[in-house]
Amino acid sequence: MGYCEICYAACETRYCAGCAPSAPAAAPQVVLKRESALDGHSDRVYDVAWGPDGRLASVGQVGGFVWNHETGTQLAPLDGDELMRVCWHGDQVVTGDSLGKIQVCASKDGRPKCTIDTAQEDEVYGLESLVDNLAVGAGDTLQLWDVEKEKCVRRETCVKAEAGIVFGGHRNPDEKSYVFSMARKGDVLIAAVSDGTVRLVDSRTLEAVDSVDLHARRGSSAYAVAASSTSPLLASADQRGTVLLWDMRHMEKPVAECANPGAVHALAFVDDLVVSAGADGRLRAHEAKALNVEASQCVLNSILCVKASGRRLASAGGTGKTISDAGIQLWRVGVEGAAPAAAAGEVTATRAEKRRKL
Repeated sequence: MGYCEICYAACETRYCAGCAPSAPAAAPQVVLKRESALDGHSDRVYDVAWGPDGRLASVGQVGGFVWNHETGTQLAPLDGDELMRVCWHGDQVVTGDSLGKIQVCASKDGRPKCTIDTAQEDEVYGLESLVDNLAVGAGDTLQLWDVEKEKCVRRETCVKAEAGIVFGGHRNPDEKSYVFSMARKGDVLIAAVSDGTVRLVDSRTLEAVDSVDLHARRGSSAYAVAASSTSPLLASADQRGTVLLWDMRHMEKPVAECANPGAVHALAFVDDLVVSAGADGRLRAHEAKALNVEASQCVLNSILCVKASGRRLASAGGTGKTISDAGIQLWRVGVEGAAPAAAAGEVTATRAEKRRKL
């Protein structure tokens, strides 16, 4: 038997029945709820993209699919090997592979409409649909394409920054700086680059807007970026597990940072939360002030991609090993634990009044 924390009457819970209505509300807790899984990939899943009308596209080591994520059914296959990135461009699905080729496919049946050659022999690690064009990160280049005309309208090479590192060591004798991840915020494209820089460019001209090299100065390649849709914040992460939070208006130093155990491969914003995921197979939801972890969930293997749609998340990955979680996990980010507010006009007794009644 214990005592009520308000009136000190004997009871078996924190608050007696008389004090419970005026008890302080429980602190709300962020939760990551696993809703369902989409099974069909036989090997690693490299990227997912939320689409219109309850659809989702996914690509990986062996092809990909267009799904109805509400029912879990496959609507169309996406053919190809080592498909690294996917995005929606209108009602079309665009995939980018490991050899610098891009396919524009019909979402209804997955049939290719055209193939775009980026003139790069390296992976396509960035695809962003713009108002008029398609932004592409292929090899060490940023490119803008008019998909309808199958024409490249802008191309810029990412030259290694002065403080940049050389990713790949002797395997990269030309010291190329590869685009590893891309995000969009209004008319600004954000790229995570292998030399450890995070670069902001005008999405209409590819002219430089800003850049930061803190990951590089700490000896790491930048692996992932994400931009908030509700605030001027962006997040970046690197191969050592560092996550940095930036205010796009003042990029002199990060707003906050935290360290995850292992490389962070993917980032996403869900309202005022930053979601990170990577090599340790754990999905983490950080509050977007100090990047403290509010909730986390674990999957079997490395997480290679995370994408948000409202308060829903899709994550996927795998390791390519004999036992590998090649499925796509669907999550919902929620808040639990807050006590309901007292009804309007309801009057509750003060602590002093309750104690006088004892």
